[in-house]
Formats: sequence, structure tokens, C-alpha cells
Amino acid sequence: MRADTPPAELILPEAPIRRACVVLLGGQSFAVDAADAREVVALDETTPVPGAPAAVVGVMNLRGGVLPVVEARSLLGLPPRVGGADRGHALVLADGDRRAAVRIDRVLGLAPLEEVRPPAEADATGLAVGEITLEPGGRATLLDARAVLAALRRPWQSAPGGSR
Repeated sequence: MRADTPPAELILPEAPIRRACVVLLGGQSFAVDAADAREVVALDETTPVPGAPAAVVGVMNLRGGVLPVVEARSLLGLPPRVGGADRGHALVLADGDRRAAVRIDRVLGLAPLEEVRPPAEADATGLAVGEITLEPGGRATLLDARAVLAALRRPWQSAPGGSR
């Protein structure tokens, strides 16, 4: 061992770098902890669900499983989407066994999830955790993916016969 090399017991492993998945939705940048994001999927075809809450675009087949496709714009105070319901992309979010594909405009990439600042504007929805800084100098609203999924489930739970 060289004299300038510390003993192995003094070398600490680097902490894993947390990342956020950054997407564009309604002209604004939003991010979720990458640990809560499973994948981005192309929405080639969705099947409408009669009687579903307005936020539910439909369901899709994802590798043999049925996955709800939802629109989160109204939750985030964004204007409704204009255009076809079946095309585009969605970010699959997960909370335990519960998953949903949230429609997005496009993926902007991954960003380090190092410093989360308080939101620039008050968040009445309770969905924003704060803001993160993007390269080169932009910002994204960091969303609590579990809170987003819970808010999207709420209309189902409050409907007659809905599960709690």
C-alpha cells in the first residue's frame, strides 16, 4: 500500500445520487423523484372506461397488464389538453402496487435531486414538494408522485361503490 492511500476501512462508499425525472406538461417543467417513476410509454391506443372520472383518459395494455391512463392537468391548475386523446406519451408512476400512466407533453430528461427549494408560488394542491434547479438555469416544480396518484384516485374512492 502506498503511503498516500488511505486504509480501506477509511474509504467511504459514495452515496447514491438521487435523480428526478423531468417532464414538460402544459408548457411547464415538472419533476418527480426517479424512484417513483417506472418508465415513459408511448400512448398508441387507450380504451375508454365508461363512468370513469374525468381525469381518466382510459386504460392501456402494458406488457399484458391493464394500466389506467390519467390526465393530471386539472390537478395542477393547467389548461385542458387540446388534440387527440390516444397519442403522445405518459410517465408511469408507482406507489407500491398502484400504478398509473400520467399523460405528459414530453420528457426533458433526468436532473440531480440534490437541493429542493420551497415552491416559488404557494401550492394550494399540496402536490408540490418544492422546486429544483435544472441545467442551464431553469427550474422545475418537484411533485410528490404518491400525492399525485392519491389525488387522481380520490374521485374513484368517493363514488358509490368505490374502494377506500
